[in-house]
Amino acid sequence: MLSWQWFLQCLGDDLDMDSRSKFTFMSDRQKGLIQAVERVFPCAEHRYCVRHITENVKQIFKGKIYRDAIWKLATCTTAAHYEREMHILKRLSKRAHLWVSKIPPEHWSRSHFTGRALSDVLINNMCEVFHSKLVDGRDKPMITLLEYIREYLMRKIVNVLKVIDKSSGLLTPYATNIMESVKKEANRYTLHWNGEEHYQVTGPNGDQCVVNMRTNTCACRRWEVTGIPCRHVVASIWVKAAHDPNVGKPESFVNPIHTMERWKDVYSYKVYPINGLSMWPKSHVPTLITAPKYHKPIGRPKKSRKKSHVEKEEATTGKKGKKATGKSVEVEVQGPSKKAKNS
Repeated sequence: MLSWQWFLQCLGDDLDMDSRSKFTFMSDRQKGLIQAVERVFPCAEHRYCVRHITENVKQIFKGKIYRDAIWKLATCTTAAHYEREMHILKRLSKRAHLWVSKIPPEHWSRSHFTGRALSDVLINNMCEVFHSKLVDGRDKPMITLLEYIREYLMRKIVNVLKVIDKSSGLLTPYATNIMESVKKEANRYTLHWNGEEHYQVTGPNGDQCVVNMRTNTCACRRWEVTGIPCRHVVASIWVKAAHDPNVGKPESFVNPIHTMERWKDVYSYKVYPINGLSMWPKSHVPTLITAPKYHKPIGRPKKSRKKSHVEKEEATTGKKGKKATGKSVEVEVQGPSKKAKNS
């Protein structure tokens, strides 16, 4: 835990974070990290990667049904829905229900997220993707590795700026795609207006939620958690626009963090090139740091990280439970909508 505390303190110094900072961390629940975050940043939120929770579940409870139950709990957006799914899990296995109950839902279920982060991300795939881009530089000396990271970031920023130049509209391409799918779903909903700022929205499957346009909230909590209006809110905006022409389009109700303007601001900071090693100024520090003793192990060093049990299974099986050889086998495969794609 002390090592994690030291790391978080250094991170706070680099990002100008103090103990009152309200950042959101996501981790794999490494030993000592949970306690370290609570001590160094007591006001921050700490989310647990659901993918790693399902890996732990598989080691204790065999069967795809338990992993599916975890994902249903994680994707719930209301506390009532979460309690119903927990009730179903209890009927399935009291032991599994007790195991899941020990993990506080505010760390891994959307139903208990505060909405402060304006993100419903459940896995730390962003970190894994960045880590995969640094594989070729991991075996290099420290300065060479830092140079490798700096050059990668320079290329990454330029590539994103090219995408920004080709994009148009109020929202980012990701938020635009979400809004288009939400609009298609909103067409199937009916509303009852109370004459003020409250709307009762009913869907074809019997789901019914109350939208409060004064507080910008919906009973399903998707708007609150992600900052993007849900289908209930979009249907309410259309009805409100029919009575007030100054309401605007549904895109105008999206949180500013999803706008093109904010996206441009994020990538307005550049990583600058530097001269070669031969042009670096000499250090006048009298202390000479010698290289540590190094014992070269037998065999070729491994570059790839150690894969989890679930990743090994996904690498050797397909969606229908077939190995790469084409022979059918009886295995449990996680659905494509719930597994992280490492690239």
